[in-house]
Amino acid sequence: MGKNKKRDGLYINDRRDFLTRAGQLLMGSAAYGVTPQFLAGCTNKGSPVSSSAVPADGPLYLKEGKKRKYLFVFSAMGGASINDSFLAMRESESKNYQKLNCFPDRLVTQGEGTDFRAVDLKMETVGPLPFDIETTQSKFLAKYGKEIMVTTLTGNTVAHPVGQARCVNGFEAWNGRTLQEAVAAYYGSDLLIPNVNMATLGFAENGKDPSLPRYALAEQVANAAIFPFGLDGSLGIQGAPKKSLIDIARRVRDDKLDQESPFFKTFGQNPQIREWIERRKKLPEYERLNLINKLNPFANSTRFPFTSFGLEPNTRGDLFRELFKNIGPPGPETDDLQNQALLAYLLVASGLTCSVTFGLGMNVAVDITEPSKKRLWNTPTGFDYSHNAHRGTQALLWQRTLDTIDRLITLLRSTQTAPGETLWDHSLIYIATEFGRDKTKEPNVTEFTSGHNINNGVVMISPLVNGGKVMGGIDPETLLTYGFDPESGVPDPTRTMTDKHIYAGILQALGVETPGANLPLMKSMLKRS
Repeated sequence: MGKNKKRDGLYINDRRDFLTRAGQLLMGSAAYGVTPQFLAGCTNKGSPVSSSAVPADGPLYLKEGKKRKYLFVFSAMGGASINDSFLAMRESESKNYQKLNCFPDRLVTQGEGTDFRAVDLKMETVGPLPFDIETTQSKFLAKYGKEIMVTTLTGNTVAHPVGQARCVNGFEAWNGRTLQEAVAAYYGSDLLIPNVNMATLGFAENGKDPSLPRYALAEQVANAAIFPFGLDGSLGIQGAPKKSLIDIARRVRDDKLDQESPFFKTFGQNPQIREWIERRKKLPEYERLNLINKLNPFANSTRFPFTSFGLEPNTRGDLFRELFKNIGPPGPETDDLQNQALLAYLLVASGLTCSVTFGLGMNVAVDITEPSKKRLWNTPTGFDYSHNAHRGTQALLWQRTLDTIDRLITLLRSTQTAPGETLWDHSLIYIATEFGRDKTKEPNVTEFTSGHNINNGVVMISPLVNGGKVMGGIDPETLLTYGFDPESGVPDPTRTMTDKHIYAGILQALGVETPGANLPLMKSMLKRS
């Protein structure tokens, strides 16, 4: 495309102009709180992608022959209540049902061959927000029930950022090292970007372990759609010099100009400057791997004319867009959570990453992809809108969470890594949330408000865990959860499970060695032969 050619009412001069306008579109939609959502529910029947269609690009095995494992942390922002999903209680099961967050019997189904419940309901509003809700938790449970494990938990704070940080660092169970950092340090020494974090607030905080290898720190990604376009120094810039000339310029900068610079002589040994230089050294490798194209699944269009800028989006983009129907560059019809989930998959399948964090945001946003339907994508502050409308908020965002995870697992299951093996065989998804919600409500109401409650449970989905099981139990007369014996898994009403127990169980399920951590042995959480 020649300079100053007009496309869909926009004049685009070069890649910087292209990205600037994409960012303006993003900020414009965010300012009005309007971002779409394809809230179809967990209704995928089979996989739209054959097992041979999407091979893994990256290595599954470490150099010493140990199989690599992958951690996906889904940040359920604002207090996802286990009582409104896999531990839902029927009214007929509790004498105190009128005063507790129990559901009419018809809305709750039991997962076949599992200890789990699922809630399927329809609502016309989310409190004062006039948006329809329809949940289909039972379809997700039927599809993945034998690979789901719920572990009861009693936390220690009702503060959002603090609780978010603790649910991924186990309340500083191992020198403050996060789960993501632990996995990246153990499995990611030979990966280019072992730890990627697309979350916010406490979910995005680095840990505090001074012994952590620098490569295991998270690469923070503010916007999944734009991230790939920062992985090349010149491709996509019209009139840019040849790569050979750029390489010469880089060598002159590194070997001569930097060394003679007064700034570098003064501050060159500053840790932040050294880290920046180390990160800068990775750019040629990003370019060699063609990540600007490999991680871009979006379609070429008149609005975003990638090919006119010398870019070629991922050749498997059609397959990805068939499953994630609302991915795309920033715009009013783009679902950012789907962008995040697909980028998480692409990073892992391309052999770049072994730990990815993504999940819900805090801004209200509306699905505009189907104008005839009034549907909400996200409530203000995520699950914490339960302060205004507990049941509607929990229903909407559990549906949103499970729908997105369903799509991600479908791709992982469809990605062959070795004969008879897929990426999913080596993956664990942890739905992390900072606390639960209050268990009580006013009698004879269908919608109510709830506060924060340290008592809750967390969800893991993986072939590596003790699937189909609730680890612990729930008191039907209070809806409070209780713990279990870490060795045998036998429920124990006198015991409560802590963030440290969950932290330890996840790392042990992933096969991560934790020398000197003194973590409890959580055999009951691991897959049994």
